[in-house]
Amino acid sequence: PFICCFLGSSGINAEYGDSVVGVAAFVGWQSLKMLKPLLSQGLCDEEEFVVFKTLSTLISLTQLGLLEEGLLEDLVRETVPFFCHPNLWLQFSTVRFISTASEQLHPADLYCKVLPLLHPVLKLPLHNPDNRRALLHALPIPLPRHLLDFIVGYPHKDRLLCFLQEGRDLDDEVTAVVDKLNNLGMGDEQQRQVIVLAGYIQKVSKGKAGYFDNFSELLIDEGKVHTFEYLQDLSPAHRIPSPGFSNSGKNFDIKEEPREFHHYSDHSKESTLKLLLNRKKMEFIVNRREERKGISFSSTTWQPKGVLVCQINEHKAAINHVKVSTKHSILASASEDGNVKIWNTKKFDSRNIVISSRQTYSRPGQPIKGLVFYDKGDRVAVVTREGSLHEVGVKELKVCAAQTLDIESGDVVVDMNTLGTGEQQNLVVSTSNGHIVCVDMRSGSFVFKLTNKPQHGPVSAMCTDRHEHWICLGTRYGWLTCWDLRFHLPILSWQHDKTAPVLCVSPSLGCGSNVNVGVQGYNEVGTWNMESGCKERSLCYGPTELSESEQSIAGVYSILSLSPDLTVTGGADNCVRLWNARHETTSSVLSGPRELLGRQVYRKSVIQDVEVIHAEEDVELSHSEIKGPVQPSPAHHHTITDFAFVKSTQPCLVSVDMGGMMKIWK
Repeated sequence: PFICCFLGSSGINAEYGDSVVGVAAFVGWQSLKMLKPLLSQGLCDEEEFVVFKTLSTLISLTQLGLLEEGLLEDLVRETVPFFCHPNLWLQFSTVRFISTASEQLHPADLYCKVLPLLHPVLKLPLHNPDNRRALLHALPIPLPRHLLDFIVGYPHKDRLLCFLQEGRDLDDEVTAVVDKLNNLGMGDEQQRQVIVLAGYIQKVSKGKAGYFDNFSELLIDEGKVHTFEYLQDLSPAHRIPSPGFSNSGKNFDIKEEPREFHHYSDHSKESTLKLLLNRKKMEFIVNRREERKGISFSSTTWQPKGVLVCQINEHKAAINHVKVSTKHSILASASEDGNVKIWNTKKFDSRNIVISSRQTYSRPGQPIKGLVFYDKGDRVAVVTREGSLHEVGVKELKVCAAQTLDIESGDVVVDMNTLGTGEQQNLVVSTSNGHIVCVDMRSGSFVFKLTNKPQHGPVSAMCTDRHEHWICLGTRYGWLTCWDLRFHLPILSWQHDKTAPVLCVSPSLGCGSNVNVGVQGYNEVGTWNMESGCKERSLCYGPTELSESEQSIAGVYSILSLSPDLTVTGGADNCVRLWNARHETTSSVLSGPRELLGRQVYRKSVIQDVEVIHAEEDVELSHSEIKGPVQPSPAHHHTITDFAFVKSTQPCLVSVDMGGMMKIWK
C-alpha cells in the first residue's frame, strides 16, 4: 500500500518496472503476491511505454521462476487482450511473455486454461503456445489505432461497450457513435477485438480523464492526423509522453513542422538529442504514409476473375519470358524460337477481336533466355542462351549495341534483370555454372562478377529485389543463396526442405526479405525468409504423394505477387491459380480443367510453425454433374512459364506457356 502511494507518474512507474526484478529475486517468490496489484496496475497504465516495461518485467520474473502457477495464469488472462492492441511493441512483448509462461506451466494447465484464452483471439488454431514463431504467425491483424482512441476518448464508453457485447437497445447518441465507428472502418472483426480489449479500455480511460476538451477532435480529418498518431510506431524506450495527457490534443497539418513538441519533451541532459531523433522518426513515418496515399493505382484494388479476353499464338516455341514496360503501354515476349515480339497493351481489350504483335526482333536459332526494358521503356535488352547480348530500340526495332558475355564453354544463360534507374542502368545476368555478371549499359564494360558455390549445383532460377538490394539464386540441388548487391557478398545459403530442383524464385510483396519458391516434383509454393532461412508459408494443391513419373513433370514454374496477400501461380498442371493468404476461402482456380473450376475448397492450418493453405477437392461438388453443353476449355494446354500484370486501359493478367500460347485474362 505504501508503494502504491508513490506510483503516481508514468516515469516512476517505468523506473519501478526496471528495478522490481532485482528486488523480487533477492526477496524471493513470497514477495510476488504483494507485487501482483502493482503489476496489474502497470498493465493498464495510460502510457503505453509503462505497459511495455511491465510486460518486460513479467518476462524476466517468469524466466527466473518467481511466479506461481496460479499467479501466472491470472497474468496470462490479463495480457492476452494485447494481441489485438495496435502497438506492435505490446503485441510482441505479449508473445514473449505467453511463450515463456507456457514453458513454465504444466501441460494440463496449458491445454485446459491457457489455450481456451488464446483461441478466441488468434487468427489461426494453435497447439504449441510455447513456440514463439507459431504465436507470431497466429497473431491477428491489430485493431486500428484511430478506432481504439475514438472509443477511449468517448465519455459514455460503458454504454457503448455494453451494446457491442450484448447488443442492447441504445439511445440516439450512442447509436450515432456506433454509426460513426462503422464509417471509420469497424467491421465484425474489429468489433470482436474491441470486446476483447473492453477491460483494458475501461481501466486505461480512467487515467485519461479530460483527455479531450472536445470529443470531435478525436476524429481524423482528410490531410490531418492527430498528434498521438505520430507516436504509435515509436519505440517505447524513445517515446515522447503523449501530448494528449497534458494538452487538449489539438490537430495539426502533417505538412507543417510540429512546433509544439518542445512543450512535451523532458528537460533532462539529453532531451534535445532525443527530441531531434524522435522528430526525424516522426517525419519518416509521415513521409511513408504520404507515399502510400499518393499511389494512384494499386494491384490490391484488382484481382483477376478468370475471364479470357483473348489468346494469341504467334510464337512457334515455348515462351520463356513476358515483360511490361514502366509505363505499361508496351509488352514484350521472348521465346525459344529466337523471336522477341512487341505488343501494344492498349489493344488488350475485349473490343479488339484480332490482336497481333506490333514488331518482331528475330535471332533465328538462338533461344532468348533473358528480356528486360530500360531507358524508360524505350529500349529492350535481350540475351540468348549462349550469352549474346543485344540492346534494341523499341520504336525502330534496330540493334543499338551488341556484345558477347564472357562465359565459360558449356555454360548457358539462366535469366537476366536490370539494376539502377535514370542514367546509370546495369544488366545483371546469371548463368548455370553459378556466375552473376553485371554489365554497364552505357559503356558495355563489366561492373562486377560473382560466383556461387559449385557444390550447391547448377543455377536454375534467379530473382532480384524490387529495391535492388539483393539477388536470390536457386539451384538444381535445391539450394538458395541470397547475395548482397551493395557489398557483393553472399548473405545466407539454405537448402529447400524438399531438396528438389528449384524451378522459379520470385520476390514476395509486403516483406522485403521474403521470396516465393517453386520446386520440381511438388505442387507447392513456399514463402521463405532469407534472414533466417525458414519457411513461413506454403501454398499446396493436388495430391501430396506423387509417383516417380508424376514427380518428373510436376511443379510450379511461375509465381507473380499482386499484393502481400494475393499470389498467382502456374505450372505443369496448366492451371492459373489465385491465392489469398488473408482470406483463404476466396482462393480459386482462374483457369484450368472444367472439373476443377469452382470445385475446390481452401483450408488454412499451421504445421510445424508454417502457415499452410491447402486446396482440396469439394466432395459434394465433385460428384455433381456438369449441366449444359460442354464448351471448349479456355485453359492452357501446356506448362505455364511466366506471368505479367498489365495496367493499361484496363488491368489484366497475361500468361504464357511452353506451347507458345499467350492468354490475356481479366
